[in-house]
Amino acid sequence: MKMISGYWSAVTTFLLTLSLTPGVSAMANWNAVVAPSGGIVIESHGHEVGSILPGLFEATWQSASMNARTPSEVNSNGTHRGQITAPGGCQVDCELRVSNDGGVTNLEYRLTPQSNIQLNSLHVAFTLPAANWAGGKYTADETSGDIPVTFKNTVVNSAPITTLQLADKSGDWLKLEFPRPTQVLVQDDRMWGQSFSVRIGPNFNDAESWPAGKSLTIGFKLTGNNAVRLEEDGPVTIEAGPDWIPLDVTLDIEQGSALDFSHVIPRHSFAGEHGRVIVNPDGKFAFSNHPNQSARFYGVNLCFSAQYLSHENADRLAERLWRLGYNALRIHHYESELVDRSSRDGIRLMPDKLDQFDYLLAAMKRRGIYVTTDLFVSRPVAMSTIYPDAEKVPGQDNDIGMDEYKLAVHINDRAFNDFKAFSRLLLNHENPYTKLRYADDPMLAWLSLVNEDNPGNFASQLTGPLHDDLQGVWNRWLAARYDDRTALVNAIGELPEDQSPIKDNLPLQNVYDDSLAAIHFNVFLAEVEQSFFDRTRTFLRDELRCHALLTDINAWHNPLQSQAVRASFDYVDDHFYVDHPKFLERPWSLPSSCPNTSPIADGATGGRNCAFTRLFGKPFTITEFNYSSPGRFRGVGGILTGTLGSLQDWDGIWRFAYAHNRDNVSEPGPLNYFDVSADPLNQAAERASLCLFLRGDMQPAEHSVSIDATSQQLMISPTSSRDKTPSWNGVAWLSKVGWSIDSHDTKVQSKFLSLPLNRGEIDPFAVGAGDLIVQTMRQRGWLGPDNRTDYDVNQFQSDNGEVTIDAPANTLTLDTARTVGGFAPAGRRIETTSALIEIHDTDATVWISSLDSEPISASKRLLITHLTDLQNSGARYGDRGRKVLLQWGGLPHLVQAGTATVTVQIANAVKAKVYGLSTSGKRQSTIVTATQPGKLVIPLAVQANGKARMMYEVVVE
Repeated sequence: MKMISGYWSAVTTFLLTLSLTPGVSAMANWNAVVAPSGGIVIESHGHEVGSILPGLFEATWQSASMNARTPSEVNSNGTHRGQITAPGGCQVDCELRVSNDGGVTNLEYRLTPQSNIQLNSLHVAFTLPAANWAGGKYTADETSGDIPVTFKNTVVNSAPITTLQLADKSGDWLKLEFPRPTQVLVQDDRMWGQSFSVRIGPNFNDAESWPAGKSLTIGFKLTGNNAVRLEEDGPVTIEAGPDWIPLDVTLDIEQGSALDFSHVIPRHSFAGEHGRVIVNPDGKFAFSNHPNQSARFYGVNLCFSAQYLSHENADRLAERLWRLGYNALRIHHYESELVDRSSRDGIRLMPDKLDQFDYLLAAMKRRGIYVTTDLFVSRPVAMSTIYPDAEKVPGQDNDIGMDEYKLAVHINDRAFNDFKAFSRLLLNHENPYTKLRYADDPMLAWLSLVNEDNPGNFASQLTGPLHDDLQGVWNRWLAARYDDRTALVNAIGELPEDQSPIKDNLPLQNVYDDSLAAIHFNVFLAEVEQSFFDRTRTFLRDELRCHALLTDINAWHNPLQSQAVRASFDYVDDHFYVDHPKFLERPWSLPSSCPNTSPIADGATGGRNCAFTRLFGKPFTITEFNYSSPGRFRGVGGILTGTLGSLQDWDGIWRFAYAHNRDNVSEPGPLNYFDVSADPLNQAAERASLCLFLRGDMQPAEHSVSIDATSQQLMISPTSSRDKTPSWNGVAWLSKVGWSIDSHDTKVQSKFLSLPLNRGEIDPFAVGAGDLIVQTMRQRGWLGPDNRTDYDVNQFQSDNGEVTIDAPANTLTLDTARTVGGFAPAGRRIETTSALIEIHDTDATVWISSLDSEPISASKRLLITHLTDLQNSGARYGDRGRKVLLQWGGLPHLVQAGTATVTVQIANAVKAKVYGLSTSGKRQSTIVTATQPGKLVIPLAVQANGKARMMYEVVVE
């Protein structure tokens, strides 16, 4: 075993000093906040502008970082302790020792692997968000250069140095000083995300062995153009008081109130009133009786016991969803209560649960709510059903794993037959309350075959007989393609002599690699999915006579090849989350963490990747999305998703979820990760999306950017297995984006920018493609001279001018005839054509929507919503940034105090009255307003007589 030699063979100890020299500069106000585990967040003016974390790259270049959010205690001697878990399982202990001497704070990181490990790098990384640092400058000893505005090369600078100064685009700077020459890499990470990194520590292109117990200690002195203050982070608890105001919650909506959207959003009197949902010649959803009129859908998911209710509660829920404005529902995780597991094959349905299921869906049908589901989500299936000879494991339930089943149905005949048997039982069942088979009911408009079953999601995780099954199918696929070893080696690269498809021993590949073998493996998985979809479609259409629209592969692993498969679907679907929890100790148990940062400051990335899942010429849906709790910026998420869907002209959006259990359907409950029934803030945010997307307040973008490819390019002669989303996904905020596969349509060139894969003037996956695309859009006049887009700093304005995202200012502006508003930090303004919104003391999402058919200035009834943050009473976090949740707390909900002022143009402002609303829409108080010529000035305040409010109604008499 080769040992590391030279300068790094001895333990190298430096001091990391954060200089706290006095200063009164009005420039950057630097804070270094140290977590108990030893991670450091650098803040400027209260906003995160960098972070310091130990990390490593295990051979070959598999990364891991210390989990800065793991709850821990600081030792009495000031030592912070954390840990890195390497991809191969090695634990690396991390210590940060803190001392203070005469106003100078010394920090010392010590990194110690517990077992031998092959490393490409062991380091301390200083990560810098691109939004803050792109366009600045760096000085490394005598070398100076720009921190690039646009991505050019990964390596910005790499050398042993003693000083590194980093200046942001405003001129504020931080300086790292080392007591001796130290290897420092300055890297542009925008190939993978929106950041730069400074990596301090040894780097080995050829992996070398680091022995167990050998420590590396790394440090530097950090100064700035103003003092860098050191603060110890620690737990915080949310409690009622001046900053957090209790909110009274009612789930049901008062009939005729400003929150009753049953007549704001156009609706069918029953689902199927105008025939079955179809795909019309324009590639949009429509109804068979009105094929030339496109239709959109916005709904929620129901999960687990939330779908099994008494008849009374089912009617109550259907009525509530109708009044909330939804016209669609996704039935999800429905099988576990429905299936009678006492039957030998587990395919029989429980009569009492089936009755509740039938009645709920009939109640939805009566209110014009259309339904989608998956034929497999999480139905428990005995391992013996798939592998009769598999040995039972004592003390376990001996079911096949949910994710394993999702892949098994693609390659195992017993699994596929089990899948068909359940589908047959469900779709052939006649609902006694509608007198229709589910296969015949136009209410059941869409079917996804299997939830999130992209084969690449699971291929690398398989063990046991399913692993052997997939490896066997993979080897037989190779053998059928390449009839001799020379052809095989030419195609996928050199192989060990003892590996051959004939022996079924060529291993499964890493789907994220870009080697020749991995490219072939992704093609193979795409063909496996295509075969599964084709067989299932034949079964559903020919045997069951089911004409619901069909889709599949709706999450996560999406190589280019998946786009060729989607071309055969009736419609295309995907999922995304922002602030999805990461579990720090055990799955689905506290503590959990989430980034909890402003999505606007990051360029509103949520959903941008999904925009490139869309195929032009086919409807596109998002059947799962959420800006998850307890993220404090989730209020703007509802607006962002409705905005993006409107701009992209998507066809359906489903929030995940309304409720996961029947209790949260019946009564208000404390906040949890996903349920809008337990989150009045996210529920309020839905109304913006309903107006923007479902009512159509925001117009689709006028132009489209399309990546064009043929199935042959992707499946027969592929050159890559990269993800289908290019780096320039921010263009999704400027124009419609997506793929065209095997398209023979004659596109209107004045409206379409076509980017042929591997053969056009602009290579859509080349470095700098984003800049060329935006330049072309400007040259064509798509973005006018007043358009505020600055792609390099994540500042976007749509080609129709109705949405502006300014990441550097952390502001969102929506400006349509019937809905205006956005998000802004405290002290900033949102300026629109018909309203001025001033945010005073707490970051907030504020919007105004007309509740009639008139534009805001002529409307007789307006809804104003003011969202700050909402948490549970007693919610406890491990840090002041509220990134680590330790305890959920309980009711009542608490709303963060805040104020704002709305000045809205109203022709008869003197005749306007404004009311504060409860969560049911009931008028609770009259708001004192002021008038200006043609304008109404409305003060907004969360706190009202000791209770919180978030919504207001304006009535013009």
